[in-house]
Amino acid sequence: MKPVSSSLADELVRLSREIHADPELAYQERRAAARIASVIERHGVPVQMGIGGLETAFRARVGPPGPSIALLAEYDALAGVGHACGHNLIAMTNVGAFLHAAAEKDLGMAIELIGTPAEEDGGGKIDLLGAGVFDDVAFALSTHPAAQGSWGVSGTGLGIVGKRVIYRGAASHAGSSPERGRNALNGVIRLFVGIDAWRQHLPKDSRVHGIITHGGDAVNVIPARAEAKFGIRAKDLATLDTMVATFTDVAQGAALETGTTVEITDYLPLYAPVAANTKLGDVLADELRRRGVDAKRGVLVTASTDLGNVSQRVPTDWVRFPVSERPIAGHSDAMRDASASDLAHRNALLVVEALGAAAHRVASDASLRRSIQNGAKVTA
Repeated sequence: MKPVSSSLADELVRLSREIHADPELAYQERRAAARIASVIERHGVPVQMGIGGLETAFRARVGPPGPSIALLAEYDALAGVGHACGHNLIAMTNVGAFLHAAAEKDLGMAIELIGTPAEEDGGGKIDLLGAGVFDDVAFALSTHPAAQGSWGVSGTGLGIVGKRVIYRGAASHAGSSPERGRNALNGVIRLFVGIDAWRQHLPKDSRVHGIITHGGDAVNVIPARAEAKFGIRAKDLATLDTMVATFTDVAQGAALETGTTVEITDYLPLYAPVAANTKLGDVLADELRRRGVDAKRGVLVTASTDLGNVSQRVPTDWVRFPVSERPIAGHSDAMRDASASDLAHRNALLVVEALGAAAHRVASDASLRRSIQNGAKVTA
């Protein structure tokens, strides 16, 4: 395939910068989705908006009827720190790869771009899987910027579930009659203390982390209700199930300690661990090598993504590309700034070419498709 034209490169970088400068949260990414659709339609490809019952999800497709290879774009931001996960770059690379591959004529299989909202909070891909949007997808490819300063293909990831914990006690005057109250905030605090003690016994690649979302209404009123949210992560579902059971025990123990009651519900559905397809990864790695990049293979990424749920259904792989020379903290101000840097965009344009070429190879080579379907999965 030819290199990405300078005009397309300029258009993609402009798209990335516009999305980065205008962050929108999960399921609310209306301006980002509209900007992406505008770019695609300028290249003569129609866009179907609102797929799967999600206002900010979309699909664009080229090639023959039937199964497809799908490129998955993300474009939601984080509360407080904006695009500190670099989803502006995920949008740019997958849109670019789609347009780059769509310009080729010898497609034996359709190539499509699916816009997937709410990766950070809610699981848009899970919604779209349930709505049947992926029923005709035979292969899936995507990307993610990396804070570690290195390139990767066929990375795995931790599974995660999100738990909302509500403690209920009894309100009372904090000064004149505290003995008549039962402090729900103390229940939340004891839960955090219990988790801190539990962490020393966790596997090194497991994670539990949380925030207090409601701690009371007034300083002089014993809190009758307090709430916290937690993410529980592990590299396999068996470990995750065990951790959820222990988390429940710790939460109930905190309620017993404080004379309160506790309610535990899900606020985030299971994001399954990523299971990368080795043969599909071979194609991505080869296209990157052709462009001077030797990507690491099969590295465990201790973050989580709803791409994992897609990978459990269809052969899937992804490219992780650096946005900085040295490792930085993900989901930070530094990562947000790096995701709009010249280095990030240079690497993103390289990914556009490699990802587009990989998608085209899969779409145009039936024997390659058969080998990918028979390929092993890389799991953590």
